[in-house]
Amino acid sequence: MSSPSSTSSSAGVPRLLSVAFILGAFALGTSENVIAGILPRLAEAFDAPVSDVGLLVTAYAGTAVVAGPVLALLTARMPLRRLTIIAVALYGLGAMLAAFAPTYGTLMAARIVTGALHTPVLVAFMLTALRLARDGEQGRTVGRITLGLGVATVIGVPIGNTLSETVGWQWAFALIAALIGLTFLIVAAVFPDDRTARGETGWRSLRVLARRPVLGGIAMTAMAGLGAMILLAFAVPFLTRTGIDERAVAPLLLVYGTACLAGNILGGRLTDRGLVRALTITLGGTGLALLIAGVIGSSAVGAVAGLALVGIAYFSTFPPLNTWIATSADGIAPDLALAVNSSAFNIGIAAAGWLGGTALTAGLDAASLPHLGIGALALAVIISMLLRPTRRPSAPRAPTRQADHPQPS
Repeated sequence: MSSPSSTSSSAGVPRLLSVAFILGAFALGTSENVIAGILPRLAEAFDAPVSDVGLLVTAYAGTAVVAGPVLALLTARMPLRRLTIIAVALYGLGAMLAAFAPTYGTLMAARIVTGALHTPVLVAFMLTALRLARDGEQGRTVGRITLGLGVATVIGVPIGNTLSETVGWQWAFALIAALIGLTFLIVAAVFPDDRTARGETGWRSLRVLARRPVLGGIAMTAMAGLGAMILLAFAVPFLTRTGIDERAVAPLLLVYGTACLAGNILGGRLTDRGLVRALTITLGGTGLALLIAGVIGSSAVGAVAGLALVGIAYFSTFPPLNTWIATSADGIAPDLALAVNSSAFNIGIAAAGWLGGTALTAGLDAASLPHLGIGALALAVIISMLLRPTRRPSAPRAPTRQADHPQPS
């Protein structure tokens, strides 16, 4: 996976910068998902129906889907250090606005601002991590960032919910603002001033979306999200229909969360051993996990085990998919490719929510949810196999010597 054009072997991502990437991803993941846990408190605070408050989730995700690629086009000429500092700072201001929001409209505006900056921050983190990663460690390096997103679901969201219930919903956003603030301080101090061109700019960069490996990667991401999230988005009914008490669901979801984190680590290691093979293994493993979950999910133990198995398999796809997109688009427009890939991920999840919800409303037993997603994963596996004959994409070029010495932007 090393680039033939690399002039020197990278020393790896500095430890403090790696901490900033994980911390920032954790904050973004918590911010994206925390609304679901504090909906009742927000509805009370703003005297609004829960359905209206739920639009705060849609506003964040919808803005991220649309704004991510647009901002990638507009900021392609901006050095990564400057882009990251500005994006993190603005995200922090948006989080602070949410914490002090006096009205529902203000909170909605804050969600739109943070949603717009979600993808630029993550893309900047991933591109920099890949550029600084040691040869053969790109997958694990990307995996640390996606690990931060996973930990947010397992730990960040419950913490935000606890703060909301005990001291007020504002403190959930205050926590996010504090985490982003700390991320900003570290980034400002140690982020390298890498002015190496990332690829083409302007409308010419759109041709990256015509590249077969990039299109294939985006399709795999969407199919994986669609297939796996049909089950994962409806984990609660999948568990409770077996007789599990609703009060026991939260602790059991911690088991699922731990499995997701393990899968993320596994995916990073598989990626470093062979990127193309890792795509097929992790995507195929997710489809197999869905099949098994559907078979053994009729009992309480089987449902928990099946859910955890799907969590391990699905989260193992994150490092190879993101690494594939970045390396396939290297030299043309990796920012745009990763941004579109992030949008495809969210679109896949939204489609899964619609399909799963429609099926349950129509009377489908929640036990059959895993089987609905197998077809999407099968398609993703086929795409990964069709991409095998292509030349393996090179890793992002190593940073120049200028990038080895942090400088003020």
